[in-house]
Amino acid sequence: MLVSYNWLKDFLDLDGQDPYELAEEITRSGVEIPDRIHPMDGLKKLVVGHVLDCEGVEGTHLHLTHVDVGEDEPLQIVCGAPNVAAGEDVIVALHGARIAGNEKIKKGKIRGMESYGMICGLQEIGFSDSVVPQEFVDGIYVFPADAEVKPGQDVYEALGMDDYILNFDITPNRADTLGMEGAAYEVGAIIDQKPKVEEKVVLKEDGPAWTDSLDVKVDEKLAPKFYLRKLENVKIQDSPLWLQRRLWNAGIRPINNVVDVTNYIMLLTGQPMHAYDAKTFANGKFEVRLANKGEKLTLLNEKEVDLDPKDIIITDGKKPVMMAGVMGGLDSEITSETTDVILESAIFDPTLVRKAALRHANRTEASSRYEKGVNWDATEKAINMAALLLRNDADATVDEGILKATDQKREPVVVKTTASYIDKVLGTKLSVDEIVKIFDRLCFKVDVDGDNLAVHVPNRRWDISIPADLVEEVGRLYGYDNLESTQPVLPETHGGYSEKEEMMRRMKAIVEGQGLMEAISYSLTSPEKATRYTKDPKDLVEVQSPLNSSRSAMRENLMTGLVDAASYNFARKQTQLALFEQGRTYDHDGGKFNEHEHLAAIYSGNTFAENWQHLTQKVDFYFVKGQLTNLFNAIGIDPEKVDYEAKGIKGMHPTRTAGIYIDKQYVGMIGMIAHAVTIADKALRGSELYGYEIDLDTIIPMLTKGVTAVPAPKFPAIQRDLSLLVDKPVTNQEIENVIKSNAGKYLTELKVIDVYAGAHIDVGKKSIAYNLTFLNRKDTLTDDVVNNAMDKIVAALENDLAIKVR
Repeated sequence: MLVSYNWLKDFLDLDGQDPYELAEEITRSGVEIPDRIHPMDGLKKLVVGHVLDCEGVEGTHLHLTHVDVGEDEPLQIVCGAPNVAAGEDVIVALHGARIAGNEKIKKGKIRGMESYGMICGLQEIGFSDSVVPQEFVDGIYVFPADAEVKPGQDVYEALGMDDYILNFDITPNRADTLGMEGAAYEVGAIIDQKPKVEEKVVLKEDGPAWTDSLDVKVDEKLAPKFYLRKLENVKIQDSPLWLQRRLWNAGIRPINNVVDVTNYIMLLTGQPMHAYDAKTFANGKFEVRLANKGEKLTLLNEKEVDLDPKDIIITDGKKPVMMAGVMGGLDSEITSETTDVILESAIFDPTLVRKAALRHANRTEASSRYEKGVNWDATEKAINMAALLLRNDADATVDEGILKATDQKREPVVVKTTASYIDKVLGTKLSVDEIVKIFDRLCFKVDVDGDNLAVHVPNRRWDISIPADLVEEVGRLYGYDNLESTQPVLPETHGGYSEKEEMMRRMKAIVEGQGLMEAISYSLTSPEKATRYTKDPKDLVEVQSPLNSSRSAMRENLMTGLVDAASYNFARKQTQLALFEQGRTYDHDGGKFNEHEHLAAIYSGNTFAENWQHLTQKVDFYFVKGQLTNLFNAIGIDPEKVDYEAKGIKGMHPTRTAGIYIDKQYVGMIGMIAHAVTIADKALRGSELYGYEIDLDTIIPMLTKGVTAVPAPKFPAIQRDLSLLVDKPVTNQEIENVIKSNAGKYLTELKVIDVYAGAHIDVGKKSIAYNLTFLNRKDTLTDDVVNNAMDKIVAALENDLAIKVR
């Protein structure tokens, strides 16, 4: 919340208190103030000017004006604003002035006419578009009649730019400071002053009784407090300048005197309010209920929404006129034609308001307060104060009586604790009197009985309910800097990683060594993506109140995050990818929630960056399988125990995907992302993505504690090539199994060096060439031994698989 330093002075004596030092004290006491804004900083030579005459320049949009700026002679200024006119009081930047953006104003010529300054709009001197009154958005600012400004006077005070704006970065538990009165109590406690806050408002009711003229129905569960007041003969006009200043310094655009008063009261007390044109309820019906399915409402921002059955709405007995706690409807807005107004001050169910604001993407100042909490003691005070201001500023007649449709009471909380408990938790040696003094600064009444304290917490501090909350209040006002630093008395703990963590870090180091870059993705995704790339999906772990539908379920795989990362990179023309992620997946099985450690990788583009030194080769299934095989070898998994079986997995290519099995146990999958997935993503369309995902919870128990390095052999190896003509259905794995089982103990390496199918090969056949390496580490290997092994291999291939050796 943007808190005005000048407005704080209405409640506290801040003379001699430097705004920046005060902001630092507040930050150290628990409410962070990241920004301190002095609107006039960097500006100079901005004064009030009175336009004496104004003539249009033929053939242009320009006007030639003469402006009184308090000097001996009027200044001639050329102005292009459509709303400049004689008799106006305006903002003038003199020759040598500095305006927003550190832009310097100089005298010059425009269309051959001398111009000795500039008539400014509010945006040009640093105001945000969002707070500039609508009538001045596209032109210069014109001071209202009540501004009491004189030519030549600096504009800063008149526009509230001499103020200091403290940006209270409020945590959800401190929503009591979302009103100036709450902020005053907070600052008063810090500087040890009692704020001058008006507890009750004396309001003279000069109109007829009206409460029997409206039939109001309110569900107490939806709105435990609901008050209405009626005002007649309201004159709709601009608010006085003092009120507009306070609104725009708080980041709110002035609209008209009725709407501005409701916003002002919200900023003052923290109690959101709403004003209806009384004609909306001409039928005498007023109802607060949940919306019906199919109902629609056009909001004040002209956005039409389809109401949800869990939205609280205000109706005229039939049709909706407001989304309660969020925003009013267009049909009930205050316009220049409005004469009678109904004011609302209420407490709505915070959960339903928050969900409605999120559901319709329409979070407002009112909804942000309702969802965090509102002071129940301010409901009546707020509606009376608003009526009083409208009687003064809009010549309104206040009808007799408040219509209290619901009026639940909330008694102040009494929290019991002891002074010794507070000292023990904080590590202090404060006396009972010192602790009571701190509560007195907070305006909390305390009953003392020896060491026992009974603290009466007013309703404006609904965040305090248990003794620990009181400890926090004492600690922050005593000063965290004043707490003695001591070494905690705890048993000695040994650092380091668990055995499982060491294994995971070892695997990550190997994958990084293969050239992959680590990615970290969200654990939350959509329900459809959560179960994609998963062989046997379990029940989803879903979030009860998701921020949006794309983050509503916990992931059951890591691949979905890597595919999203690939899409992000492809959209930025980065198509050469090698990414991995090590993280957790989540599922719900048989009433039990589970977490699993996984490792996944994704590849796209070429196996090596394009270079004249080597052939450009696209990433394919076999390249990724080789990367995974290298990983298994490095962590000590016997390749003989690893099998790959074709599997149909959602989100993966139907014929280029395999399940990974170690000792017949499923540990993950490898393959290509399905075309359906890449086609659906505009950035990935036409691309090929390959990857794998393995379950570390299953693999880690299979690992050895390390890999033993073996010295280079002393004796030479012998290599043989084997070219085979095989039937296409015969797999490489079947061939390798036969070779390894018949090669004897000296076969140390077997690899495919060529695969061919096409011309000069019989239909239904393929040619595969293998390289076999034989090595005896203890003696020189002879050709006879190798030839004997090769003969056995050839015989077995011909007999077992009907393979022809070429």
